[in-house]
Amino acid sequence: MIKRVSPPTGWIVQLINLLLLCTWLSACSPASAGNPRLPGGILPTATLPAAAGNPLPGATIVPTRTSTPTTASVSPTVEMRPCPPFPGASQADLIAAISNPYNPPPPGSDDPHQAIDLAVQQNGMALAGGLVQAVLSGQVAMVTEDRFPYGFTLLVETPLDELPSAWQARLQLPTPAPTLPPPAALTCPAVTPADLWQEPRRSLYVLYAHLQEKPAFQSGDPVECGQSIGHIGQSGNALNPHLHLEMRLGPAGVSFASMAHYDNTARPEEMGNYCTWRVSNLFQLVDPNLLLRQLP
Repeated sequence: MIKRVSPPTGWIVQLINLLLLCTWLSACSPASAGNPRLPGGILPTATLPAAAGNPLPGATIVPTRTSTPTTASVSPTVEMRPCPPFPGASQADLIAAISNPYNPPPPGSDDPHQAIDLAVQQNGMALAGGLVQAVLSGQVAMVTEDRFPYGFTLLVETPLDELPSAWQARLQLPTPAPTLPPPAALTCPAVTPADLWQEPRRSLYVLYAHLQEKPAFQSGDPVECGQSIGHIGQSGNALNPHLHLEMRLGPAGVSFASMAHYDNTARPEEMGNYCTWRVSNLFQLVDPNLLLRQLP
């Protein structure tokens, strides 16, 4: 005999419907891969990788807010300046340090003084050993041993096209002039300039002389403005410790193996290089004070 089952009462139907709804909602919200549910069914906070547009791991994500574009502020252009030959020296310090001023002779003459001498003094005595640094960036054009008259010397070339145009006006750079015959009183062996010298480009050459030791550079090495190049010395014909700072304008790309004169050990090549640099007018004098006046 089949026993009829009575239909469920109303509260039982509601309970069954509620269980079915919970099962359906659970199926629509699965746990993310790699993010297991914690006790109580709560998902842990997702960790975002550090990527463009994403915060660092564990950081709170802030919705991107659309903003009105604004005009970016432009920083004022900072004017380039030379570097002092002595660390931390101001323009006033260097003027006070001049022990022998710039006194250029007529073109073609080898009379002094074709540079400025800078001495660090204490109680009226010139001191040796002070640090010397490059006043301009460039590349090495010559390194000499203790040769007369310059002693231990570094020559650095800076192409004019690497200098601000405003500087060139302030330096009162001379226009190229014909090469002058050497003075009869000076022994000047014939030196044939390399073809490279005939290029129309010109460079500013800065010579640092009477250094304490041979500069640790080779021809072609780069030199940065403010880089240490040696120490104040008394080499060559210096009567006291000082830096001989000489500047000339000449054809670009020149390098000398050495230069010397007024000494029976000077080789013909060294004497020829000295004459080419010093009296030929191929390298024209520039007043170093005009560069140093651009310092603060």
